[in-house]
Amino acid sequence: MAHEFISLSQLNGIVKEVLKDNLIKTYWIVAEISEIRQNYSGHCYLEFIQKDEDSDNLVAKARANIWANTYRLIKPYFETSTNSTLEQGMKILVNVSVEFHELYGLSLTVHDIDPAYTVGDMEQKRTLTIQKLVSDGVFEMNRELEMPVVPQRIAIISSITAAGYDDFISQLINNEFGFVFYPCLFQAYMQGEAAENSILNAIDKIYNNIEYFDVVVIIRGGGSRAELSCFDSYNLASNICQFPLPVIAGIGHERDQSVVDMVANTRVKTPTAAAAFLIDKLSVFANEIYSMSEQIISEAQNIIDNKEHEIELISERITYFAKNLVRDKKESLLRSGYNIAIASSRKFSVVNFDINEIENKIRYSWSDMLKIQKRQIKFEQDKFSSSLKTMLQNQIIKIDSTQRILNQCEPVTILKKGFSITTLNGKQIKNIESIKDGTQIETEFINGKISSIVNK
Repeated sequence: MAHEFISLSQLNGIVKEVLKDNLIKTYWIVAEISEIRQNYSGHCYLEFIQKDEDSDNLVAKARANIWANTYRLIKPYFETSTNSTLEQGMKILVNVSVEFHELYGLSLTVHDIDPAYTVGDMEQKRTLTIQKLVSDGVFEMNRELEMPVVPQRIAIISSITAAGYDDFISQLINNEFGFVFYPCLFQAYMQGEAAENSILNAIDKIYNNIEYFDVVVIIRGGGSRAELSCFDSYNLASNICQFPLPVIAGIGHERDQSVVDMVANTRVKTPTAAAAFLIDKLSVFANEIYSMSEQIISEAQNIIDNKEHEIELISERITYFAKNLVRDKKESLLRSGYNIAIASSRKFSVVNFDINEIENKIRYSWSDMLKIQKRQIKFEQDKFSSSLKTMLQNQIIKIDSTQRILNQCEPVTILKKGFSITTLNGKQIKNIESIKDGTQIETEFINGKISSIVNK
């Protein structure tokens, strides 16, 4: 049995006519760009998709194009209005007409794009992310962390090919103060669909080695708002909020502030500003150390000056007491000598008297009495001699004791104890005000002298 039939091109022609007759001229539709490319002739070819909001599954897809004459007009207008370029993953509101070609099938021709929708969609996502972080109670967590006093061990999240990374490393390593830093790069994609997961993986690696780092720095060299959309991601921002190390965001865009900028511990405008921030932290610490060292030196000098003054006072007291002691001992010796002389004179007088008395008795006594008296005289002489000897020994002991005390006060003895004597033009220096820079002084020790020139 024969069937009536038509060709495929005829069928497609019928479809084309039906669509043309039943569809209005243009439609405004919302779609997400899944692919975009521009060919050498200036035409732009796209693929639009729609995803289910709950499951994120693909529910619709269509090819689209923007002819060169239209693309030249709407592209700069869109970029100027949104501060972004048309790119994969962006949701846009476009005015399209439905086209059906017998050979190429169904496609959409883009006639206009409303940039306000894209800006609003991006801003809405950003606002929802901020609200969720606030409701989770994590928005301020990283910002509340205290920045280390000396942040030298730096974990860097960036692309090794990013210009901002080279600028950061160059300024950090070649800082004017010569501070030493220990940067470690954790590579990640910094734009596109893979950026969010790539940065999250880098954060996980840093967390696994967290004891080796002081801070985390996120770097990229700027870009359009769409290129930086990954930094408005809730997952990325939430991880940074709860990260236990302070995070410095140097994403490199001044006009727009991403969610990551808001939740990071410190936000700087550019990667070089991030390096300058770290260098400034070390500079502040170094200045504090220098100030403390100056204060310690000043306090030490005050202590030395006070001790030198005390030593000078003690020296003067020792000299004074030594002189008084010598004078007293001299007077004591004189008195002792005088007393000895008087005692000796009296003793001799008594002896002479006794001798005379004995002589008188001898004249009238028996010979045995003479003997007795002679023995008595001998006893008295021995007694006197012993008393005199004892008295002289006691005085010698006193003189020796006084001499030892005087020897202890001698300059040579003082030098042997570790002290030194500093002189200027042969005179002992007692006041530092008599010394000026460049003055030549002489310091005497027990075993020699040192000639010095005062520097300060």
